[in-house]
Amino acid sequence: MSAAALEFSPPPPDLVRVINRSIRCFLFGLVGVIPCFGSGMMWLAFKLHRDIAAETGEKVTLLPLHLTSVAGVALAAVCLANNLPDGVLADVVVLFGLQFLYIRRQYLKNAPAQWNPARSLMYWGLGLANAGLLLTAGAVILVACWLRNM
Repeated sequence: MSAAALEFSPPPPDLVRVINRSIRCFLFGLVGVIPCFGSGMMWLAFKLHRDIAAETGEKVTLLPLHLTSVAGVALAAVCLANNLPDGVLADVVVLFGLQFLYIRRQYLKNAPAQWNPARSLMYWGLGLANAGLLLTAGAVILVACWLRNM
């Protein structure tokens, strides 16, 4: 191999660091489930998931996950504004189901270039952080509707 090829090849990631960051992603996601109070940890879990995926060479696309979150929250806001609580419940169940299936498909479809034994914890952290995002948005919508009706 030439010296130029060795110079531009990225070093392999430190496996201990990847495992620790995956566990931290799970813990941040676990704390991020708490509506409103866990928002900082929720964003850290999203960031760690992206960083770990980049470090291990895994291709991750979170845009559809975030777009469905925005669409679901908008639909829940419309249902609450029109006093349709059954519509909100159905929206939440369908949204959680779709996002669970998307995260599961990402986990099964993507294969990282570097092995990560704590990869499942990283995805659990992502799912919990996403649930925290939805619960926080739902809490804000409920408070806004409650204040409007006062």
